[in-house]
Amino acid sequence: MKRRDVLKAFSLTGAFLAASQTGRGQREAPDDHAFAAGVEDGHSSPWPHWPFDEIRIPYRERAGKIKWPNNGPLCVYMYVTGEWRGHQTLSDPQARYKRDLRGESETGQYEYTVGIWRAIKLLDKFGIKVSFFPTAGMVEKYPDLFRELTSKGHEIISRPYGGVPTTRLTPSEERKEIQICTAVIEKATGQRPIGFDNPGGVCTDKTPEILADEGYLWMGGLKGDDLPYGIRTRNQKKIVVVGSRHTTTNDYAIFETRGLRSAKDAFEFFKDSFDAYYKLGKEEFPGAFNYGIHPQHSCIPDRIGFQERALDYMLQFQDVWFARWGDLAEYWMKNYMDV
Repeated sequence: MKRRDVLKAFSLTGAFLAASQTGRGQREAPDDHAFAAGVEDGHSSPWPHWPFDEIRIPYRERAGKIKWPNNGPLCVYMYVTGEWRGHQTLSDPQARYKRDLRGESETGQYEYTVGIWRAIKLLDKFGIKVSFFPTAGMVEKYPDLFRELTSKGHEIISRPYGGVPTTRLTPSEERKEIQICTAVIEKATGQRPIGFDNPGGVCTDKTPEILADEGYLWMGGLKGDDLPYGIRTRNQKKIVVVGSRHTTTNDYAIFETRGLRSAKDAFEFFKDSFDAYYKLGKEEFPGAFNYGIHPQHSCIPDRIGFQERALDYMLQFQDVWFARWGDLAEYWMKNYMDV
């Protein structure tokens, strides 16, 4: 079987099935795009046709090697959204007027009239510093708000100006969009952003390289690990991937995706998830737990109590390291990017 056929079969039915079709006594010689031996050591070769070199600590080497600054079992890195995805359109194809004011007011408008302020009040109460994920257009619209958040010690990350992912752009357009967003945030807050994340966490095969060229420390979106990891671009620059693999634990997923209506039920789901990560951090190697707040979904009167209970519960664990995404990326770059 030719190499291209092996890869094709793998994509359809899995590596083991593809291997079985070559015959028990035969094995294709590995190359730099095929899975290599050495799995017993926790190593494997690069993922087939992956466009970048990755800097990771092999799974079986992580115990005893990975440590957080406080030597605890878990890092909690939180975010709060501040999204605006443009004017919403009515789903009714027969509608004479196309703009959906109800939907627009329910999400983006509510987020900035009430939701985000309630989230800030919550963070002030518990003394937690987080990363805010606004679209750059909203930073330009509300510069005083994001300047205040910066002064409080929160991180403002970069996102496309109008909430449209850069996957719809050419490489040159994507670079220009990132440059515009960088300038808008720096002008409003006085600080140049060090992290970037597309809405929905999507990523092109040019995004890591563009961000590294533009001086970014970290990027979101990729989900290839439970922990941060590094990417080395074609021009040998490095950027940290701070993923959100466990998206089941943000408030949108809990309330909207799973349809939980009760704050009590939502807290029990959240608590079980947090406990699982904490337990594994004790038994396996220190882990990272991502939690997100979408103010338009959970900073409403009948759900804000859930947020109170969730933050209060996590803070009872004295050995948990609370970090902004940028803090986590800086620590990872300093300690784990030279392997």
